[in-house]
Amino acid sequence: MTAKSFRELTGQSPSNASLADSVLVIIDAQNEYATGALAVSNLETSRPAIAGLLRRYRAASSPSIHVVHKTPAGAPVFTPGTELAKEFAELQPLSGGAEVVVEKQFPGAFTKTTLQAEIDKTGRRKVVLVGYMAHVCVSTTAREAYQLGYDVFVLADAIGDRDIPGATGEEVRKVRHCLLIRPYI
Repeated sequence: MTAKSFRELTGQSPSNASLADSVLVIIDAQNEYATGALAVSNLETSRPAIAGLLRRYRAASSPSIHVVHKTPAGAPVFTPGTELAKEFAELQPLSGGAEVVVEKQFPGAFTKTTLQAEIDKTGRRKVVLVGYMAHVCVSTTAREAYQLGYDVFVLADAIGDRDIPGATGEEVRKVRHCLLIRPYI
């Protein structure tokens, strides 16, 4: 017997996101996760997946929001003023305000930020989450989004994590905190 999803068990209908009805939220796709102390184990696959998805959203003129983690001066990770704090070069937001940048200081991208207001401006209720790290910022943001009434999608091939004590990055990434789907977008 195949295990049922939480949606199935609670009588919710299946849901998919499309470029026409969702907002792409890129979480912490910063150089710290490429070459810093928090380097993720699946960068070679997750990074191009995120970039490809952003290209598709841009081509469709669909909304994309960039969330970047900010730390105080002298912090050992995401150190302000260094390359490690910058978003990946291929993900830099378009100029002219077409893509919003939200700065966060907590794992959840909704905590003490403007993310909810920015998503609500689009009129869309589906959010597609991609980025780093799966077990902290992505999963926390997914739960926050769900609690705020959004239909949440975390794209399995566009998230990453690092090895932590007791588990590899791949094992950590596979822990599913919400619906994980392959890109249907």
